[in-house]
Amino acid sequence: MKILQVHNFYKIGGGEDTVVANEKELLEQNGHEVITYYRNNSEIDKFNLINKVKLLKDTTYSTQTAEEISAILNKEKPDVCHVHNFLPLISPAVYKACKKQQIPVIQTLHNYRLICTNGILFKDGKICEKCLNKSSYNAVKFNCYRNSKIQTFAVARMLEKHKKRKTWNNDVTTYICLTQFAKQKFIAHGLPKNKLIVKGNFIPTPAVFEKNNTAPYFVYVGRLEPDKGLRTIMEIAPKSPFPIQLIGEGSLTDELRKIKNIEVLGKQPYQKVLELISSAKALLFASLWYEGMPMTIIEAFASHTTVIASDSGAMASMIRHQLNGLLFEPGNAIALLSEMKKIVADSNLSIKLSTVAYQDYLELYSPESNYRQLMDIYALTIANKKV
Repeated sequence: MKILQVHNFYKIGGGEDTVVANEKELLEQNGHEVITYYRNNSEIDKFNLINKVKLLKDTTYSTQTAEEISAILNKEKPDVCHVHNFLPLISPAVYKACKKQQIPVIQTLHNYRLICTNGILFKDGKICEKCLNKSSYNAVKFNCYRNSKIQTFAVARMLEKHKKRKTWNNDVTTYICLTQFAKQKFIAHGLPKNKLIVKGNFIPTPAVFEKNNTAPYFVYVGRLEPDKGLRTIMEIAPKSPFPIQLIGEGSLTDELRKIKNIEVLGKQPYQKVLELISSAKALLFASLWYEGMPMTIIEAFASHTTVIASDSGAMASMIRHQLNGLLFEPGNAIALLSEMKKIVADSNLSIKLSTVAYQDYLELYSPESNYRQLMDIYALTIANKKV
């Protein structure tokens, strides 16, 4: 099979970029040909003023994208086009170009961008659904995208114009949602239910590290920012039965270094991160927003490490309380501490949870499982395009 993979990379790499790279490698390892159309937001740094102003319009429809994608389709004639991120340089013009040449399109919904201009349904420290099934122009007065009224307007304009043109309904053959929770949000926003399929992300199977409970600790991996629930972790840290190791950087770094029982390790090489997760008593995931699909939770599942996470969004879709992990009320420090103490008091509970979590990894988030799911989606997408 020949796949055209389309992605607009971020200036600062993140989870989506990793997923794109992993998926490309997975397809190629299984004998498929992957043609790429990539753009990178670092290009914007080289734009002159005229081009930057033009980008506000091109976010809705990029003629450059339409022409370049059309040329690739004419030359390569792929079986499917798989779009990941299209904002802001690529734009939904990629869909129109594919439709003209009858190439079926899969769009992975890594975030909530088709609902929310900032993509995360989170504003001013709390969940925000003001634009859910409503006009995206509501976001303009709140400067939701990059704290800019002009840039928020550009994204809102793109969303509303394509909603009016029925682009989301007619020009995309299949949507991939990362969780059942996300699927329900997109259905509530008006995307066609019959086009939404749930398939999570995956990680390459990590090396198995020996579990080390001689010097137990809890671990957190991610940005050190308030929206990730770091203040909840700060509140319980002095009372935690074990030290808490934090892997990552962010605006709270200096403040966190002053908290008793917390050790800030900063950024670490990927293999070191996996080793630290594997040796931990549990992974703490206290995020206040819905998230897309946290890769660190998958990494913990694959490493036989228990996850204690916020009972919300993607986390509640991935974790079944007391079956493959533990959940607590988002922002509730007392509830988080209670779940941490359960793990410390009952080693058998930790073994049970991590064993089931590892089976979930094999069945849902491993390369082998993800490849099967992806091939089923591609086959269905091609079949639906022929109907």
